[in-house]
Amino acid sequence: METKLEKGLDKKPSILGLFLKPGVHFERMNKKPSIWLPFIIVLVINLVGVTLASLKIDYEELMKTTNFPKEYIGNPDAERALFILQIIGSIIACILLILAASLIYWLCVKISGGTTTFSKMFSMSLFISIVASFATLIRGIYIYFSGQYIASNVTTLASLIPSKPPLTGILNSVELFSILSFFLLAIGFEKVGGMSKKSAWISTVVLFMLLALSSIRGA
Repeated sequence: METKLEKGLDKKPSILGLFLKPGVHFERMNKKPSIWLPFIIVLVINLVGVTLASLKIDYEELMKTTNFPKEYIGNPDAERALFILQIIGSIIACILLILAASLIYWLCVKISGGTTTFSKMFSMSLFISIVASFATLIRGIYIYFSGQYIASNVTTLASLIPSKPPLTGILNSVELFSILSFFLLAIGFEKVGGMSKKSAWISTVVLFMLLALSSIRGA
């Protein structure tokens, strides 16, 4: 029985398994962290979502509101360049956010007395980011087919309930895939980071509250 369990943990974590049996696959991640496949999947999902949304941006209006030089406004080459920069900037931002999240998770584990490595936290961050990326994809699909550009994700309460700041910020923080990501994060802290269940959930709640506060301030 123990041999079978050990063989199961020797396998690499899978993306589908993370949804069906998160505890088991986080334990596998602790043994064999996977990086390249989830990294590629995160980039592809975000790339598709951002591209679909960027195709519906009114770049001429954007140039007017951001005080671009008049000779560039309405110029197809300038609009094409902005489109490409939008895509490249989004990909770079995605990578930096994952790296920053990995560092924050690693610090949370160390502060709470857990044992882990940065590569394991990076792998955990990538798998969790796959879930969060679906919000970007759904937003892109919505914008592309509706023709209505929106700044926030359609999977937040802010998209369902009309509101004004600071309530908008609070509602923006309540997002379907974000909540699922934090649920997985708590399990990951315990299984990959070696934290106690209590410490894992406390760290997760603190991080969620910090995200909610930043959303309120940015609203």
